Amino acid sequence: MIGMMLYISMALMVLAVVSNRYWHRQLLKTRDDVAKLRVRVENMQKDVASVASAYATLAHDTADTERRATRAEQEAAAALQELEAKKQAGTDRYYIFDRLEPRPGRFWEAAVRHVPDAVIDRSAPVSWSTPRRYILIADTEKEARRRVAARMPRSQGFDLIHVVPCRIGNLQVSRVSELSTFRKPGSGGDDEGGGRRAAGAQRA
Repeated sequence: MIGMMLYISMALMVLAVVSNRYWHRQLLKTRDDVAKLRVRVENMQKDVASVASAYATLAHDTADTERRATRAEQEAAAALQELEAKKQAGTDRYYIFDRLEPRPGRFWEAAVRHVPDAVIDRSAPVSWSTPRRYILIADTEKEARRRVAARMPRSQGFDLIHVVPCRIGNLQVSRVSELSTFRKPGSGGDDEGGGRRAAGAQRA
């Protein structure tokens, strides 16, 4: 009887040791799994934060692109309206009066028309039905009128309607140094020839 109880006690002790080792290994394995799961969760949190940041950046860029697209559409619509208005208003055509040489002074706009019935000197075949606007450079309005009258005299049917400061934008006063080697106004040769050069005026 005593031997059987010792045998049972020994068996229970061995079973307890084996069970203890088994559950200890299970506990260690569970801890490892929990640690790995914690690492995976932390990595997922980092990935989620990165995706959220990328989404926020993309959303901001998308909103900015939409604003730019809306502004571009508005500007395009305004440009089309302006283009249609300019088409309906017609084209303003200007002619260059001066030679391609720098000259001091300001820009003027001279409106000139040609009346064939008033031509006295028939040597110039210049003729047009509507007034032309010429851009020229002069210090004063009086000088501008003098230069236009010298190149387009009344004897050849030219009529100077008016001379006003040039209305084209971004045209500023032309400045030439006093020591410049270019021809100065009134040096001769520029206003000679009358209507012979009017036919060769360049369009602006």
